[in-house]
Amino acid sequence: MIAEPALVDALRPVAEHVPPVEVRPCVDLAFARDATGRSYLGRQYVGYPVHVGRALHVDGSAPDLCVVYLQSVSGGLFEHERLAGRIEVGQGARAHVATPASTIVHAMQGGSATQRMQLVAQPGALLEYMPAPLILFPGSHMVSDVEVTLADGAVVVVADSFLPHDPDGGQRSFARIEAAMTVRDANGQLLARERMCIDGENWLSGNAGANAGLRMHGSLWLLGGSADAELLEVLRALPEVDGALAGASHLPNAAGIVFRALAVDAVRLERIMHAAWAAARSHHTGSAPALRRR
Repeated sequence: MIAEPALVDALRPVAEHVPPVEVRPCVDLAFARDATGRSYLGRQYVGYPVHVGRALHVDGSAPDLCVVYLQSVSGGLFEHERLAGRIEVGQGARAHVATPASTIVHAMQGGSATQRMQLVAQPGALLEYMPAPLILFPGSHMVSDVEVTLADGAVVVVADSFLPHDPDGGQRSFARIEAAMTVRDANGQLLARERMCIDGENWLSGNAGANAGLRMHGSLWLLGGSADAELLEVLRALPEVDGALAGASHLPNAAGIVFRALAVDAVRLERIMHAAWAAARSHHTGSAPALRRR
């Protein structure tokens, strides 16, 4: 792996204010741990456009881990859509929440789509929130806001990636993507806050000066836990992937690590993001994930 400090610096977010908007709750999940140590989905609320799949225990390396897939029944995110969700993992429980496929952010006429997610991990909990990358269609404007609350000994892993795509095979760009990550402790104390804003036209033209022509972008937030210095070195020593660049750095206040990758195509991006996730799972639990790769 090429650990590029310049890459992390170049992608340092623009501190722009994201105005509050009214959002419609579409999913509220709560995981707990039973007397045998097995995690289960103890509460769920689901509204359009989300469908919650059956709770599964299919990770051979972690049979107690509860796996849930969130599916969209609407065909993607549309202009003026405002969605919100909340996922909580109780004390000592372990959950993996993902999507079975990428979500399309459809073309827009000057508006935006907003998605806000609140993630709460109680003491000793593990939550992996790993949606597949967003596919940004021409003219789309996506606003994403994730807030994580970490109790003592909790670990939260969050994947946040996007893939620009013109379905007509041309070079039309998305309009804009804004992504915010907030990390707090159990008392509400702010540990880390980041905002990123990317203009689509500059991103695809290479004028952003940050992507070196590699248009697929991924972030992996590895929050909480211990021995972060050791994990950071593991991430920086991952094997190089041809056609991809990656870097990792500490977050302030011992909040964790952010890992970022750029790739020439979706396959390479998925490969390097999976490698980083597997390294983090091994570091925190002692074994790599045995879930199928998408």
